[in-house]
Amino acid sequence: MKRWLCILILCLAGCIDGRSEEEKNKQLQDKLAMKDTTEITVLIPSMVSSKKLAITLPRCFFGPNLKNKIVDGKVEEKAVSIMYQLPTFSGFPNDEEALNQCPDFSKPISGIGIRPLFPEIGKTELMYGNYWLKQLWFQFSLKEKSNNQALYNAGIAGKLAIFANQSDKNQQDISIEFWPFDAKDESDSYPHQTDIHSVLDKEFGLGYTVYSSRYLHGKHKPSPNQWYFADALIDIYKHNESLLDHPEIVQGFIENNNRILDYIHQHSKVVN
Repeated sequence: MKRWLCILILCLAGCIDGRSEEEKNKQLQDKLAMKDTTEITVLIPSMVSSKKLAITLPRCFFGPNLKNKIVDGKVEEKAVSIMYQLPTFSGFPNDEEALNQCPDFSKPISGIGIRPLFPEIGKTELMYGNYWLKQLWFQFSLKEKSNNQALYNAGIAGKLAIFANQSDKNQQDISIEFWPFDAKDESDSYPHQTDIHSVLDKEFGLGYTVYSSRYLHGKHKPSPNQWYFADALIDIYKHNESLLDHPEIVQGFIENNNRILDYIHQHSKVVN
């Protein structure tokens, strides 16, 4: 009787699992990729030259999102995401230990998207000096100017943006896009997520999200007396102030972006 009961349970389990063999195999391969520490090189072709960005990291850092087959440790992709534990590149603290370990997909994961930069339609050269504003000017309208800075409305829904050129303080052009805190909807999660876009090795771009301490826990959580730029951005809008009056907050995002660029440069190079 027990034997037939076991057989029945196994049959039912098979019936409930309606996945095809191809889907099952894909999920198995994805699980193996999440733990694979074998180093591979992902090549991303430029849109304006014959150059390629070669990024070399353990296979698990690319998660399951590689579409093409890896041959001799190399694979070419139009764009790629590098996966990390969520607090790693949120700026406080920079978890050096997590940078050397496969991401734990049972915990919150974030990613850095890397892709080629596109020139304007009909042109073959890229524009530098606020690349993001020049490239997507139609998405932004001037909101206010102050202290030699400009703040823009970004698209719809009240999102704002500020841009910084490459200078002695930041390595590349950077776009900081965010939703101001709304006291009428304190549960809204969007003010706690700031979208960053930057230039990488002139012909490539990267994008990622910086999270407020609402998403940081344990050793990653800032203590009440510690200044954290992502929280400071939210706080000034809680007090009806403007980002243009707080260049130190913009600098916090820039320095965090510089750290990310430094890390990617350690594991990548441009090849012909």
